[in-house]
Amino acid sequence: MDLDFTIILDWWPQLLGGFKLTLVIVTGAILLGIPLGCLLAFGRQSRFKTVSILSTAFIEVFRNTPFMIQVFLLFYVLPFYGIRIPANIVGIIGLALFSSVYYAEIIRAGIDSIPRGQMESARSVGMTYWQSMTNIILPQTMRIILPPIGNQTLSLVKESAILSTITVQELTMSALIVQGQTFRPFEVFIVITLLYWGLNELIATGLRVYERRLEQRSLNRVDSTTPVAIK
Repeated sequence: MDLDFTIILDWWPQLLGGFKLTLVIVTGAILLGIPLGCLLAFGRQSRFKTVSILSTAFIEVFRNTPFMIQVFLLFYVLPFYGIRIPANIVGIIGLALFSSVYYAEIIRAGIDSIPRGQMESARSVGMTYWQSMTNIILPQTMRIILPPIGNQTLSLVKESAILSTITVQELTMSALIVQGQTFRPFEVFIVITLLYWGLNELIATGLRVYERRLEQRSLNRVDSTTPVAIK
């Protein structure tokens, strides 16, 4: 079978529109998902039992159910109760809720990896809990959690393809429309595979650069606090 990629040029605006919408949805989900994940991580470790139980229950429910089912509940079930949300907004909210529980577990594990003695030492010199967190614990945690946070973000991009099942015209849905009009599935899906790969590669490269900067900043901080021997 001969491949004919010239049809992509005719339908490029459709595919480009889907790619842009994927960017918007994923960006919105990240901006909502990471802060929510932080709240869930702190909530799960809260000394208030009710907050801890509710945070843990939220995490377990969203982590142990399929993303597609969660999206269907938001898009198809809520209207029966008078709550109608546009498909694109459902996509952002659904991805944010789904990803937040994984971000929460990554952040919680990162915090737990820091020796408890550091928190106790910070509190002993008069720091509040939040001062200890922001000045002592979280700066160290960032270097630990950045790789898994990056992996979860890359997975988020790929999970966005499921939104095509609720008529969100993101990249995968746009590709389905194009291949339905052209009957050229191979060319269409090869192109969107490259687009997904390119987007994830761009994100991964950005995260690697940021990770190196964090490591360099940490090394500079160590060098600045190392006493110089006086001859």
